Amino acid sequence: MKELQLWLASAFICCALMGQGPIETSTMVSSSESAPVFSFFTVTSQNGQALLRWSAPPVRSEDFFIVEKSVDALHFEMLSAMDASVGLDSVYSLVDNAVGSGTVYYRIRISGKDGQEHISKTVNLRALPSADFRFYPNPVDKLLIIRSAHPLTVQVMDGFGAIWFTQDVESGMQIINVSTLQKGNYILKATDKTTNTVISEQLVKNN
Repeated sequence: MKELQLWLASAFICCALMGQGPIETSTMVSSSESAPVFSFFTVTSQNGQALLRWSAPPVRSEDFFIVEKSVDALHFEMLSAMDASVGLDSVYSLVDNAVGSGTVYYRIRISGKDGQEHISKTVNLRALPSADFRFYPNPVDKLLIIRSAHPLTVQVMDGFGAIWFTQDVESGMQIINVSTLQKGNYILKATDKTTNTVISEQLVKNN
């Protein structure tokens, strides 16, 4: 009799469960390590150079800081790579001695062995052009006049970073023929061969 009662109770429970929908289950997922927090990230101008300072606790000794630089806040190039273990009390610094001119943007990526990357906010610095370098007219038609106290390497690039031509010029006044350029906006990049200073300015080409 007891066996019959147990069988009936089991049958009743099975029927009740079959009348319900699928049983929901919850899975506990462990959260990944949170992204390192940049306590601060600043850039200041010092004697024509840019001093970058930041703090990003906690980082691991095998992590790397990839410092990136941009002239338009969209296209960044690597400026330097640093081992995270070289910092003193989690404060790091880097000097950019080729700031250029105009507004320059910086950001930092943290890259580790686990393949994850974290990116800081973007900071900017307004750099003034060197008084030792001038070019005119701008906009230009055919001939571009360049005045410099030192020898230069001059490049003209479009907005996509493609180099249209490169030319070395001596100190003093030099004339460059830019008649082959198509009408549009370009970036004129001048590298001072004596001081390694890089100046980037917008160049507008007329007809």
